[in-house]
Amino acid sequence: MSINLKLSIMKKLSLVVVMFLAGYALSFAQDTQVKEEAPPVDKRWEIGINAGVTNFTGNTNISKQSLWNHFNHFNSDLNFGYGLFVRKNFTSVFALEGAYNGTTLTGTPKTTGNKAFKSGVNEFALNSVWNMNNLFSKNKFDRKIYWYTKLGAGMTHVNQKEFSLPETVQGPWRFWTVPVGTGLVFRLTDNLKLDVGTQYSFVNTNNLDGVMQYAVPKGDYPGYLIGQIRESYLYTHAGLTFSLGKKPAKPVPVVEPPKPQPKPEPKPEPKPVPPPPPPPAHVTPACVGQIFKVYFAYDKWDLNATSKTELDRLAKEMKENPTVNLEMKSHTDSRGPASYNMKLSEKRGKSVLDYLTAKGISASRINAQAFGETQLVNKCKDGVKCTEAEHQLNRRTETLVIE
Repeated sequence: MSINLKLSIMKKLSLVVVMFLAGYALSFAQDTQVKEEAPPVDKRWEIGINAGVTNFTGNTNISKQSLWNHFNHFNSDLNFGYGLFVRKNFTSVFALEGAYNGTTLTGTPKTTGNKAFKSGVNEFALNSVWNMNNLFSKNKFDRKIYWYTKLGAGMTHVNQKEFSLPETVQGPWRFWTVPVGTGLVFRLTDNLKLDVGTQYSFVNTNNLDGVMQYAVPKGDYPGYLIGQIRESYLYTHAGLTFSLGKKPAKPVPVVEPPKPQPKPEPKPEPKPVPPPPPPPAHVTPACVGQIFKVYFAYDKWDLNATSKTELDRLAKEMKENPTVNLEMKSHTDSRGPASYNMKLSEKRGKSVLDYLTAKGISASRINAQAFGETQLVNKCKDGVKCTEAEHQLNRRTETLVIE
């Protein structure tokens, strides 16, 4: 595939992508403008005219051996194209249209031995048209800007006016066609729309470029019948669409007459309300202010039997006094890196927290904090020699009962 052909294909794909993104961004943004009562579906007939440019986009070998190879032996020209259609809207998403497109395709050969071609094309098709915004959105309404796609089937009349090869079998010919298109619609008034779109027409022939043979070809396709070649052309256009008849009126909301208000009944004289009794005097639970301590082995966070006995006593106090809460602080000794000790103190606090919650104490009543080696109870900081018993005093979790 030549560099010029690759650039041409990239430009066409870019055009389709840009139109898709623009339609998505502009028209889906209108969903926030939907009124509470959706307007009735516009099922009117429409007629449209359009004009633009066409060009021959090349050949595709559809045989299994060629892996759908695409090629073009001609430098395709931009030619004038025109079209018209009649469309019937059935829902806010789906419509059917009968369309006609006419053009003349021309091109000059890239290699010597062939001549320029000139083919008259008249396409008649029945297309399904889909409002993609209403299809993919839960809000179905008459949009000012929307993105559409179309897919159809039809017949193309091809009349060769200048042949690339002298042995080409002359027409005119009629071939089955599959048109595929997309575009944007801008609603100008209730009865007038601006349509900007593009359409590929895949024609069941190899005759658009003025070459028509029923023999084994040479060159790029040895061993494959020319009947396995299919061709296509592109039509990019702008046009106007006219809606026939009046736009469906919005339903008039039914307003119920106001119901007569009942006459107010005379209110009885209010009886004097006795003053509320004084609130009971607050009694602070006896456990408030108590500190429960749990100690851990070196570089450990599991609970021994003594620790569990202490925590069982604490859980009993918490259950008997449901209005009290806990402040829990976990610590380590100074041995080891400070960052490691901070994580170790978090694990020790979690062991105590998990044990209390397993005993039925809600975690929302416990404020757990970890301090690592930052709050030692004695002199045993980094660089100070201490006994194991002195270090043991720092490996602790303290819980303070508060209201």
